[in-house]
Amino acid sequence: MRLPKFAVACALAALAAGAGILLAWSRGWWLVIRPLANQPAEVPLTAVCLCTAAAALLVCTVRAHHRRAQLWAGRVLAALLVAVGSAVLADFLFGVGLGLQPFLYAQQWLHLDPAADGTVPSPQAAMSILLFGMAVWFYFGRRSDRFDFADISAAACIFSPAASLLGMIFQAAQPDQSAGSSFGMSPLTALSLAVLAAGLQSLHPRRGLASLFAAQPDGGIASRRMLLAAVVVPVLFGYMQVRAINAGVIDIALGVAVTVAASVLIFVVLIVWNAQLVVRLYVEQRHQMAQREEKARLEAATDALTQLYNRRGWEQCLLVEEIRCQRDNLDACVIAIDLDGLKEINDLQGHAAGDQLLQRAAHALRVTARRRDVVARLGGDEFAFLAAEIAPGSAPIVTERLRKALNQAGISASMGAAPRSGNGSINAAAEIADRLMYQDKRQRKRERTLASTLEMRAAQAARPTERPAGQRVP
Repeated sequence: MRLPKFAVACALAALAAGAGILLAWSRGWWLVIRPLANQPAEVPLTAVCLCTAAAALLVCTVRAHHRRAQLWAGRVLAALLVAVGSAVLADFLFGVGLGLQPFLYAQQWLHLDPAADGTVPSPQAAMSILLFGMAVWFYFGRRSDRFDFADISAAACIFSPAASLLGMIFQAAQPDQSAGSSFGMSPLTALSLAVLAAGLQSLHPRRGLASLFAAQPDGGIASRRMLLAAVVVPVLFGYMQVRAINAGVIDIALGVAVTVAASVLIFVVLIVWNAQLVVRLYVEQRHQMAQREEKARLEAATDALTQLYNRRGWEQCLLVEEIRCQRDNLDACVIAIDLDGLKEINDLQGHAAGDQLLQRAAHALRVTARRRDVVARLGGDEFAFLAAEIAPGSAPIVTERLRKALNQAGISASMGAAPRSGNGSINAAAEIADRLMYQDKRQRKRERTLASTLEMRAAQAARPTERPAGQRVP
C-alpha cells in the first residue's frame, strides 16, 4: 500500500506539534507554551484538536481500501472537530457557557496568565478547527461533489492561520504591544493548522489550490508564478511598510501608496511575463498538434509493410497531381505493376518470404523513382507508379527502367503503362494502365504455358523409347 507522502508528513508534523504542546503543559515548559511575550500561548485543548485532526488526516490517506471501519473513524473524528470548534465559537459569540474553560491544565494556565479566560482555543483557531472538521466530513461523504466541498473547506481553513502568521510578522517590530489571549493564534498552532489543510488538499492534486502546484507545464508554470507573487509581494512589502512606519521614515499614507504601487508594478510585469509564456506554450502546442496530425495522416496513407503509399494515399496523390498538371500544363504517366509468383512463394516458403519479396520490390521501385514520382502498394502483389512531369511518349522508357530495376532485384512483374495526355486525366490513365497490366499478365502467362509445353515435348522426344521384354529390334 502506497500512502501519499506529503499528506502523511503533514499529519505526523501536526501530531508531533500537538503532542509537544501537551508535554510542555504537563512539564511546565513555559518557553515552549509562550515563546513570544506579545503572542497568544499554546492552548491544551487546541493541542488535543491538532492530534485529532492529524489522526483524521491519516485516516483520509488510507481510505483507498474503502473499509467501513475507516469510514466511520473518519466521520467520528470529523464530528469531534466540528463539535469542539462550534462549541468554542458559540461560547465566544453568545456566551452560552459550555464549561470548556477548566477542561485541561486550568491551574497551570492561571499560573501563566491569571487574567485569562481559560484554556480554550481562540475564535480564529476554533474557526479553523471547525472548517478542517467539515473538510474531513465532506471527504468521507457520499455526494459526487464531496471532494469539491472538501477542497473549499480546506482552503478556507488556511485563511485564519495565514492571517495570524502574517500578524506575527508585522507585529515583530512592535514588541511593546500585547496581542492578548482571546484573539489570534500561537505560532505553532497556526503553522500546524495550515499544514493540516495543505496535507488534506494534496490528496487530490487535480482539484483546488493543490492543482496550482501539480498542474502540467501548459498552465502550471504561469499559475505558480502568480501564486508566488500573490503571497510574497504583499508579505514582503507589508513587512517593509510596518518597519518603515515604526522607524518614522514614512507615514502610513505614503507606506500604503508605495506598497500598492510596487504590487501593481510587479503584477504587471508578471502578467506580461506569463502572457509571453502562454503564447510560447500555445505556439509549441499548435506545432505539436500539427506534427501529430501530419503523422496520423501519413500513417493512414502509408502501407505498414513496404512504407509506400497505400491505396488511400495513392488516390490522394492522384488528385493532387491532377490539379498540378492542369494548372501547369504538365504530363504524367501511370504504370500498374503486378508481381509474378507471390502466391507460390507464400505457399511453398511461407508468408515471411513473401513479405521479403514485397519489400525488395518496394525498395527497387523507390530507388528508381524521382523526387516528384509517386510509388504505392495498392494491395497484395499490386503496385502503382506515377511518373510526373515527363515528356509525351516517355511511358515505354519509364516502364523499361522499372522492369530492369525489378529484374536486378530478382523479381519479375507484369506491367501496363498509360500516359495522361492521351487519356484526359490521371485517373483515366490509371484505369487504362490497370487493364493493360492484366493483358500483359495474361500474355506472359500464355507465353510461360507455351514455353513449358515445348520444354515438356522436347524432354519426351529426347527420352529413349521403351519396348516390351523379349521384343527384338528389327
